[in-house]
Amino acid sequence: MLYEELLASCKPRFDEFFRNVPVFENQFTWSGFNQECYDYMYTANSSDHIAPVKELKEKIPGLKKMCRKCGSFFIPARNKSIPKYDVIMGQQHEEALMGFLQDKLGAKTERADTENKSLPDCKILKRDGTTAAYFEVKYHGAPFVSAKNLTGRYCYEGSATLDHKKIEKQLALIEEGLDAPVFYVHWLDYPCLKGIFYETSSQVRDYISHRHEVFERAKREGDDMKSKKAVYLKKMYSPLLSMRSFEEFVDELRGLLDS
Repeated sequence: MLYEELLASCKPRFDEFFRNVPVFENQFTWSGFNQECYDYMYTANSSDHIAPVKELKEKIPGLKKMCRKCGSFFIPARNKSIPKYDVIMGQQHEEALMGFLQDKLGAKTERADTENKSLPDCKILKRDGTTAAYFEVKYHGAPFVSAKNLTGRYCYEGSATLDHKKIEKQLALIEEGLDAPVFYVHWLDYPCLKGIFYETSSQVRDYISHRHEVFERAKREGDDMKSKKAVYLKKMYSPLLSMRSFEEFVDELRGLLDS
């Protein structure tokens, strides 16, 4: 599985970066338990009948126990956020994925947001130096444990966050005319479901226009350290079962590189 390869490739980086940071017991790991969660929560699941957590607990050994641990770890209020650290942490995941894709596809990857902060984070280049695709990387290390009560979604399916206003601005820029397709890549690292999943900018635009829920999170202490324009309280949650897999993402990029 490609996700296991990704974890192996970035283990030294994350071991060092998170050395003094409290993380959940199985963060940045993969096990048979996670494979079963992937199979039941994603592969065999259906958007027509999204499997309830209660039903999944009956099918996946160990899920009840893991849910209790997950709630105990993530539910306590975590209202402090250090913007500078959050940015650096996000870059760790972006760079890890960029490096993996570069090695896997033999194509140069680099940051795109250094040219324009409104652009997606990253891009992958064809041999002639033109852009094959842009991609925005979103790492989700904590599920939205209270999702069912606050948005009506199951936590494993409805925790892939996008900043609503930020994405609207970015989609407007895309419509003005970028030179390559744009993908939104969600790196899910929950105690149960783990993997790389992605959606196209068209999917995100459609979801914003027609069906999405918006949840306004509480203001955090770290928000006062940002400019008002950089504080995004309104969140939307991309539907897991509309996303495609890591393997499909790599295949799609390979096709764009060869076109």
